[in-house]
Amino acid sequence: HGDLFNLLQAIVNRCFGWPNLRVGTTTTRIRVDAVTVAIADQLYSVAAQDNVQVTGLTNTTASQTRKVRVEVTTAGVLTFKEGAAAAAQVNAPMPRRTATRATLGWIEIPVSFTYGTTAFSAPGVTFTNGDPDLGDGVGVPPNDRGISQDIITSP
Repeated sequence: HGDLFNLLQAIVNRCFGWPNLRVGTTTTRIRVDAVTVAIADQLYSVAAQDNVQVTGLTNTTASQTRKVRVEVTTAGVLTFKEGAAAAAQVNAPMPRRTATRATLGWIEIPVSFTYGTTAFSAPGVTFTNGDPDLGDGVGVPPNDRGISQDIITSP
């Protein structure tokens, strides 16, 4: 039931547009373009932001990787939620969404990453725009639980 709940939350709390998550001007921080989000079916404008410090997360060790969900509040504040660590990124679970926020995308964090010190341009860091609960991300099923999205076109 968790995946269905996340899907329903993603429909109510969603991003319109392309947030373009990427490395900030200061490479140990991130940036995002302006977007509109719906949270509890109310529309909010989120201003473009640069040099956003990613804080409150656990550094990875030489044998850990993880995914970090990038969310936004109704006030336009970016927040970050980390998933459990795994030895390989393919096994790192996507963190669950926060019910009162919209997901802009996620960041794959490589081994030996120290927030505030390691650059987001370092090898192994990957930014993905979109909501994994809606099947966004090339070849990435929502929550890494095998739900896939097929696009069927007529001949």
